[in-house]
Amino acid sequence: MAEPLPEHTPAEPWDPWAPILDDLEHRVDAAESGDLAALDGWEPPAVQPAPMTSAEQHRANGILNRQRALLGRLREEQQVVAASMRTVRRPQYRPATAPPVYVDRVG
Repeated sequence: MAEPLPEHTPAEPWDPWAPILDDLEHRVDAAESGDLAALDGWEPPAVQPAPMTSAEQHRANGILNRQRALLGRLREEQQVVAASMRTVRRPQYRPATAPPVYVDRVG
């Protein structure tokens, strides 16, 4: 005897932006944790799969704000590192000169 089919539930509407925003959000999470390489290679879709709903726009703007905050933090850290590099004492190198050689001529 065949098993009864599961109770029918209406299918969730397909959200074409969910996997795109999920991937970007995952990459931003990783970048905020220190793995900046996670952002390499991500590109927005060349063709929009569908118009964004207001909820998707809100989510995308939230991710964008997190990216901007990360960029600001990286720039601040870069300035701190640059300032500390300027304070590092650099040794003064002088070209080595050989002592004069005196040759007595007997003649």
